[in-house]
Amino acid sequence: MSVAPSPERRWTRRAILGTGLSPGLWAAKGQDRPGEAKKYLDGATEFEILRVTDLAHNSWLPLASNRAFARKGEAVVFASDARGTAQLYRHDFKANKVRQLTEAAALNTNTFTLTAGDRGVLYIDGAKVLQTGATRDRLVHELPENWAQSPRLAMSDDGLTVVVSSFNGSKTRIVVTGRTPITVEERDGDIGTLYIRPRQPGVSYISGGKLWYLPLNTRKPSPLKTAPGEVLSSLWSADGGALLYLLKPAETGKLNEIREIAPEGNRDSAVAKTSQYVHFQRNADATVFLGASGSQGSPHLLLLVRSVKRELTICEHRCSDARLSRAVLSPNSARVAFQTDRHGKLVIYSMAVDRLIEQSEDNT
Repeated sequence: MSVAPSPERRWTRRAILGTGLSPGLWAAKGQDRPGEAKKYLDGATEFEILRVTDLAHNSWLPLASNRAFARKGEAVVFASDARGTAQLYRHDFKANKVRQLTEAAALNTNTFTLTAGDRGVLYIDGAKVLQTGATRDRLVHELPENWAQSPRLAMSDDGLTVVVSSFNGSKTRIVVTGRTPITVEERDGDIGTLYIRPRQPGVSYISGGKLWYLPLNTRKPSPLKTAPGEVLSSLWSADGGALLYLLKPAETGKLNEIREIAPEGNRDSAVAKTSQYVHFQRNADATVFLGASGSQGSPHLLLLVRSVKRELTICEHRCSDARLSRAVLSPNSARVAFQTDRHGKLVIYSMAVDRLIEQSEDNT
């Protein structure tokens, strides 16, 4: 694995084109090829950072509500147009090898997730929801005609329940897939951050800056009584007892903060103020948070320790919009991954944080 020049270096068109492999040299589906990973020292912290994908093509992590990291953090799944059309790949960090996972005709580069036990990847190709397999990919669900806009996927930790949302330009439909798909809600407008509640039959999502909870047994959605302001992102605690959410307060001048609410009783409480995070993730027990700051002067990724409410800057993301970073923490808290458009195209970076965060057990 070679050492890359600092991101401060000026990249010419000739230099950029010279770094990448031509589409014809990339291995076919199911075959390994040498990875593109290169190391460098971060400009803000001098921590070692790994550039996982090349500057010559676009690469995408999934939406933060989906899982990109393998359970032990040894690999990450991403989309890339390195072969001309967007396909899914798996990068193995230790071996620095990449394997193509799909031969999709119209891959959705926002919505894909590793399945339970890392046995496959759930993804969307056009209007089809598919799961990768050893010999052929399995059809899980097919979106109705005109309902394939901004789809989102959510899979339960045991892999038994898959929920899909899709948009037709005016309404969103949320469906529990299966032999007989069940529409559990149809609502006006689009939604964000679709999650299945751990250990309980329910889903959460953001709509119109508000946090909603939908029990799958009653199919009666309700807005949660969050603090005044706009909900930017959210995720469940590991036991499903509470929703952690990132709030942009209604009052001008206040810092964005992480808060927590229990759907039963709408018990809401503050967790910590942040350095203007626009996106966040948690470790297994929600004692440490990873945040992407939206500050133009400090475009950083930070770790926030819940008990002492202190932050540690770990690297720069330098995205044109911090929401693009899709920063994610591996399930065992050993590694971080994020994407950035600082070079023009979207490129994926990763960083080992096992010396900064106590590694956690994966209990899902």
